[in-house]
Amino acid sequence: MRRIVFAAVAAIAVSTGAAQAADLGAARVAVPAAIAAPVFNWTGFYLGAHVGYGTGTANWTYLPGGATVSPRPAGIFGGGQIGYNWQINQAVLGLEADVSAAGFRSSRACPGAGFTCESRTDFLATFRARAGFAVDRALIYATGGLAVGSLKNRTFDTATGALFGTFNQTRVGFAIGAGLEYAVAQNWTVKAEYLYVNFGAGTQAPGATALSRTSDVRIRTDVHTVKIGLNYLFATGPSAVVARY
Repeated sequence: MRRIVFAAVAAIAVSTGAAQAADLGAARVAVPAAIAAPVFNWTGFYLGAHVGYGTGTANWTYLPGGATVSPRPAGIFGGGQIGYNWQINQAVLGLEADVSAAGFRSSRACPGAGFTCESRTDFLATFRARAGFAVDRALIYATGGLAVGSLKNRTFDTATGALFGTFNQTRVGFAIGAGLEYAVAQNWTVKAEYLYVNFGAGTQAPGATALSRTSDVRIRTDVHTVKIGLNYLFATGPSAVVARY
């Protein structure tokens, strides 16, 4: 009986060793690793151009008396922008400055007979912070900051077109808005943006009104703009900063 048991154990040992030897000679097949799709990186400086349409109100209030007229300047504008984005996980923070030549103009009949009140905006610039949420190539953001505008207000003799009074100001106000930006290529993005710009109120010097050469006019100006833009992004790295907790 012992001989039979020993013979069986020996046979099992021989077959196991042969199987292991066969395994050692077999080529190992590499398991393919999962390849992660690259995520778009918004970090970096960018430079671009834009074009859009704006409309607003220049609310003239004559002092004393309180008579009012409200030209509504409107027209197209265009210019350029420069900025920087910093992405942390899906949050994107940044700063942007833009300048635009504008053609906003409107005129209304002044209070009192025979005169026309005209308001124009020829130049706009903003300096804003941006804060957004990125989903790969799409960025939704809010923005706000300072605005600078070249505002021109004039009164004319309606019959002759002769200039009666003029008052030009470069005013500082604020701008707030929101936008959507999308990367159409590795370094190119397009955006659509809305801004509300408020320049507050400024008082014209005497002699610039149609009612009296000694009365003042307080003019409050605001603007709504919608624009589309194209940016070239100078990326600073292969991926966004990942915050660790």
